[in-house]
Amino acid sequence: MRRRPLIGAALGTAAFVAAGVALDQPALDLARLSIFGAALGGAVAVDLAERRIPNRLVLPAAALCAALSVAAGVRFVDLAAGVAVVALLLVFTLWRAESFGMGDVKLALLVVLGLNGDAAQGLLLGLALAALLGTLIVLRYGRAAGKRALPLAPFIAAGALVALLA
Repeated sequence: MRRRPLIGAALGTAAFVAAGVALDQPALDLARLSIFGAALGGAVAVDLAERRIPNRLVLPAAALCAALSVAAGVRFVDLAAGVAVVALLLVFTLWRAESFGMGDVKLALLVVLGLNGDAAQGLLLGLALAALLGTLIVLRYGRAAGKRALPLAPFIAAGALVALLA
């Protein structure tokens, strides 16, 4: 793995584990937050540099987060709101491919599995932050702004961290 994703993974792990410790989370939740933070931080670094979300980071981390959530006793109903947001992103992606990439949908699934019940708020906050920046870009550049690609992972990560701490 290259240096930038490793640095992102280390920063993501540190941020989410520190938040978990501050919230006095149990050991299984800290393990889940560690895996989640590492994958999310690495995905942010790659998305900023290459405008893509690597499956080899997101999918194994999502599976591990799911296993740790099940081991901790999380029920599917606790994840329902987050899964609904992921389904909505998938519909938008299939309807208008230029709106979201499939990597963004898989990243949203990771957030649902990594944050348990706080996922919907984190995803919606991340999307709101991205929309705010997109609006500012449109105001600044007008029609030419439509040709700019905006990496979504940093906004999703910020929303996830705020949702965890809220």
